[in-house]
Amino acid sequence: MTKLKAAPRLDPHPTQLIDRSASIEFAFGGRPVQAFEGDTVASALYAAGVRTFSRSFKYHRPRGLLCVAGRCPNCLVNVDGVPNVRSCTEAARPGMNVTSQNAWPSLDRDILSVLDRFGPLMPVGFYYKTFHRPKLFWRLAQPIIRRVAGLGKIDVDSAHPAGYAHQNLHTDVAVVGGGATGISAALSANLGAAVTLIDDSPVLGGHLRFDTTSHSVVPSVDPSPGFEVAAELVRQVRSSAGITVLSNSVAFGLYEDNLLGVLTTDRLVKRRAGRIVMATGSIEQPLVFDGNDRPGVMLSSGAQRLVRLYGVKPGETAVVATATNEGYAAALDLHNAGVRVAALVDTRPEPAWGALPDAVRAAEIPTLVSHAVTLAEGRAEVKAAVVQKLEGGVPIGERQRLACDIICMSGNLEPADALVRQSGGLDIPKNVYAAGSVAGAGNLAQAVDQGRQAGTLAAGSSSELPLAGSSPPERAAPFLSGKKSFVCFCEDISTADIDQAIDEGFDDIQTLKRYSTVTMGPCQGKMCHAAVAAISARATGKSLSEVGSTTSRPPLQPVPMSALAGRVHLPIKRTPMDRKHIDLGAKMVDLGPWRRPFSYGSPQDESISVRERVGIIDVSTLGKLDVRGPDSPALLDKVYTHNFSGLRNGRIRYGVLCADNGTIMDDGTVTRLADDRYFITTTSGNVESIEEWFKWWMAGTDIEAYVTNVTSGFAAINVAGPKARETLSKLTDIDLSTDGFRYMRSKEGVVAGVPSVLLRIGFVGETGWEVHFPGEFGEHMWDALMDAGRDFGIAPFGLEAQRILRLEKGHIIVGQDTDIVSTPLDSDMEWVVRFEKEDFIGRGGLVAARDRGLTNKLVGFRMRDGTVPDDGDPIVDRGQPIGKVTSARLSPTIGKGFGLAWVPVELAEEGRNISIRIAGADVPATVSLTPVYDSEGKRLKE
Repeated sequence: MTKLKAAPRLDPHPTQLIDRSASIEFAFGGRPVQAFEGDTVASALYAAGVRTFSRSFKYHRPRGLLCVAGRCPNCLVNVDGVPNVRSCTEAARPGMNVTSQNAWPSLDRDILSVLDRFGPLMPVGFYYKTFHRPKLFWRLAQPIIRRVAGLGKIDVDSAHPAGYAHQNLHTDVAVVGGGATGISAALSANLGAAVTLIDDSPVLGGHLRFDTTSHSVVPSVDPSPGFEVAAELVRQVRSSAGITVLSNSVAFGLYEDNLLGVLTTDRLVKRRAGRIVMATGSIEQPLVFDGNDRPGVMLSSGAQRLVRLYGVKPGETAVVATATNEGYAAALDLHNAGVRVAALVDTRPEPAWGALPDAVRAAEIPTLVSHAVTLAEGRAEVKAAVVQKLEGGVPIGERQRLACDIICMSGNLEPADALVRQSGGLDIPKNVYAAGSVAGAGNLAQAVDQGRQAGTLAAGSSSELPLAGSSPPERAAPFLSGKKSFVCFCEDISTADIDQAIDEGFDDIQTLKRYSTVTMGPCQGKMCHAAVAAISARATGKSLSEVGSTTSRPPLQPVPMSALAGRVHLPIKRTPMDRKHIDLGAKMVDLGPWRRPFSYGSPQDESISVRERVGIIDVSTLGKLDVRGPDSPALLDKVYTHNFSGLRNGRIRYGVLCADNGTIMDDGTVTRLADDRYFITTTSGNVESIEEWFKWWMAGTDIEAYVTNVTSGFAAINVAGPKARETLSKLTDIDLSTDGFRYMRSKEGVVAGVPSVLLRIGFVGETGWEVHFPGEFGEHMWDALMDAGRDFGIAPFGLEAQRILRLEKGHIIVGQDTDIVSTPLDSDMEWVVRFEKEDFIGRGGLVAARDRGLTNKLVGFRMRDGTVPDDGDPIVDRGQPIGKVTSARLSPTIGKGFGLAWVPVELAEEGRNISIRIAGADVPATVSLTPVYDSEGKRLKE
């Protein structure tokens, strides 16, 4: 990087945003940069002498400031590890670290700039025409292209900020655009409605913030310079209680029913509005000539922003090239800032008249009418502008060289209508109003008047907006062809590229966009769409309306993925006994939305406690559904593979739910409490889905059943082990004897003084009961059970011990041991499917799976040595994966590793040898189709 040469700031002016009493310092490329509070990164760097801000996407050409408004790709930098930050809108902060991107080894000396010399070898669409024959060519070229292409790079190892919050808000009227038109609309709408004013700048006022010409649009300050008019309008907004201002906020998407996507500095706001006023203004367009992308060539409004907002002198000598009167205002501002204006070059065929042109002539600024800048000389900086006379839009005659260090260009003013066009057509959607220059207003007075009318109508006064005196944008700017006459700064697309693409048959603007990638870069067409349409019209002989425009889609401006994702902030569900687990020193884990105890110390010791004594586990996270109604048996027969209409009262049955194709959705227990009432448990994370599944299959039918999700209303504790009966008997009068309360039975009664439902089931393979009771008694029930079991050595056990115990019994966990294509047939649960039922959800898929035969099956296995595989380790045969381990643990019963695995069906036989790849080594194991513990199931029924 060349040495930074700081230039003194201009004298203070009321339009300036900087606070000269507050100095800050940040680093750019490792070098310190001085700035003032209120500076942007770009204004501070420009004041410090930086002229090259980035390298272009394709040719790595040096690029300098262009719009100074966040609408182009030229100033993209990396800030504190975040790539592609627009430095012209990023506020300078103390200590920030700014680096260039897309350049190596440095911004000033980029080795890939050599690509600029090979432009003829990379014509438009060259990637479609090259590298595909022979096929090996693409394999060699692909990694090189991927490495070279792109702008900023993401550091995946860097610490990321907390992310963006998400908000869902409503407003009566949303006004997009904080210029004079938008402010006027907001003030008018606020007389009868709540208003939200959305502006992408940090300060309201739009272009009036740096406008020094006199206007008569606000009676309280007429006539006054534009910046004073803006200040008065802002004051009125700030004093209006019913207007909410969102500054530094980009409305990037207009969605159905007036939903606006808005990105702020730290939030993504989904703002639903009753009515919307689009006051998005217009965008100054670049002129197209050879070398129009060199550092020092900038929009006239960009130069004005540097002068008026930040007190930065853009250069010593300027040439102003314009196709509108906007260039005259810029020439005056530069002249008044001490910049010598070598010439004002007006492409229009007739001299301009009015206050601004008269003031330019009075300042003795040379004016060349019907002339155009055809070439910007220089490499890293502008050295001169070459000017020629125009005839019929074509340069003719002698080339005049004007020495200068900046070229300020002002092309056509294009309506910033992309947000409106996101509705899918040219017609403005219902309850959306356009006002100001985006709607064709020809001057400030008309724009303000339209804003007032639109605001009044949006507040509910009428349904139509009469546009006052609008005029179409001028189309006088020529588009001078050349290989380095750039139309799209984002993608390095020149006029020659556009002409070639059209010659090759891509003459429709939609296909032209996709073939050339024009308008597809960071600016999303803000700087090039108008030029592309005009060049296409010229080449095809069509009118601009016939050429049309490319489809506008959200986001209007690139939105960080972190903003769309939001903060990693999932709601945490805690069971009623959560505090008890913490007091017992449990290691907690997140399982879906639930916070559960992983263990209270040693999962192996906890497992032994359950096998030899008694243990309790908090199973409140189980999904719980109360299903009632005369047709509830028929509903369950429809959605489950098993039969439940024949289940007797007080009985429990294991059930599996399948999708239409027969794959497993969920499992759990179904308990019949009465003829018309069932109590159902599901897996912890699926209860909402299963509730909706039940209701889905009732929709449009005559089934009379009522499904209620009672998960949050009931706590549950599983008491299991040889001493479970003795422990629970101390707290209830219910007969818990083997004959009085048999396995897979249920009873309702009182436990520890609390009304409860007891389910005798055995997920962990021991005599045990699930006790379900109102959640508010959770801590009381936990303490009562711990006290009752103290004499028997009771101990709590966590999620990991439960997994070991259930695995010893061969019980599966849906989602752990099954996946999206698993069925009950290949999961070793054929017994749960009742094919004799006339119909149930998934029957057709299961019949088809049965008829075509199984290819894989879930089996148990035992390791031959002391190795314990990890979940997911592959089953291999001759070095190739043929299956995988779904669950594996060290068994306290046999002292070896064991688990469940998917294997080819031919290996699903008792005693078959398999190999599991563990840490790179193939370790032998044996298929076992019987549970590790209590294979006959006697302990469950004692």
